[in-house]
Amino acid sequence: MTTIAHTAVGGMIGGLGFGSPVSFLLGVASHLPLDLVPHWDIKRVWIDTVLTIGCLGVLLILFGSSPIFWGAAGAALPDAEHLLLRGRKLFPGHGRTHGRALPIRFALWQLLIVVVFCVWLGAEWTR
Repeated sequence: MTTIAHTAVGGMIGGLGFGSPVSFLLGVASHLPLDLVPHWDIKRVWIDTVLTIGCLGVLLILFGSSPIFWGAAGAALPDAEHLLLRGRKLFPGHGRTHGRALPIRFALWQLLIVVVFCVWLGAEWTR
């Protein structure tokens, strides 16, 4: 699963009304079941990283230090090992072969969908 998809799920979890610490922990916990679903990943880790940081930045600007942001950050956190550990997989679910890599255009579409969804979620959340 791309980190952007994990971020979206974490943001949705944060929008359920839990506090920031619980949203963060539930975001981290949501990572494993999503990794167990057969899926494709972005071939270049740095692209996924830049897009995810951008997405988290947008969420931080839109919602501040809210449960939405912290749920998204928690869900994205386990994928930091792809960037930091270069090949070593510690998080359960990361040792599996996911299939072939996604072209960058799919990652960009995911980012757009996540941002649009989160703007909508934020509008609903602040009502």
